[in-house]
Amino acid sequence: MSLLARLSRLFSPRRDAAAVPTPVTVQPEAPPHVPAAPPIPPDRVVQPWWSGGVPDEALALSKVLEGLKLEPYDDNGEKSGGTWTIAYGSTRDAAGRPVTANTPPITLPEAEALKRRDLAKAEALARAAFPGGLPARWGAVVILCCNNMGDIRMWGPTLHSLLLTRQWNAAAAQLRHYRNQRDGAGVLRPELGLRRRRWCEAAYACGMDAQQAYQTAWTQIRTVDDWPPLPG
Repeated sequence: MSLLARLSRLFSPRRDAAAVPTPVTVQPEAPPHVPAAPPIPPDRVVQPWWSGGVPDEALALSKVLEGLKLEPYDDNGEKSGGTWTIAYGSTRDAAGRPVTANTPPITLPEAEALKRRDLAKAEALARAAFPGGLPARWGAVVILCCNNMGDIRMWGPTLHSLLLTRQWNAAAAQLRHYRNQRDGAGVLRPELGLRRRRWCEAAYACGMDAQQAYQTAWTQIRTVDDWPPLPG
């Protein structure tokens, strides 16, 4: 190689190594904005579903409403013309005979057996009326109403229809109409105790604690026409 070529090579600018691309950091996309869930409409059910059997809710509500008496008593209180009852509101003894003033006192286990028997019969009526089930609290209310009044399809066709179509608030309001009881002469008359009971059942179905519903009904309902606002 000539001297000139060597000098040219020595003083020529050197080529850089191939440039390495700079890594590009990709920022993850922000998650899409998810709006908060809308409030649950009052008529939407957010409680356990009853589809058969005697739910715990029925036992709890029954004990609050009926109380416990181991001797027969007139469920109309000091007024005449009521129904002779024993235990947790049973109107028939263990042998199936109507309770009377002469029915012997019973024990606590016997009282509990009567309640299970009574609610089992009412549960069969409720299950037949609502083969698709109900919210657990409504199942409890219907069972207790069937225990007191019989088949809901007979005494409460409007209530039955409202529950079948899941109009819970309208059904709760409808309970106010079932307040009548026959007096000693056989005449149907509004009864304060039934008005209070119906409100208590309606409030319980709407989510109120059973004991609170009972206390509210018996302190705020003073006449057969009173009906305080229901929860929800």
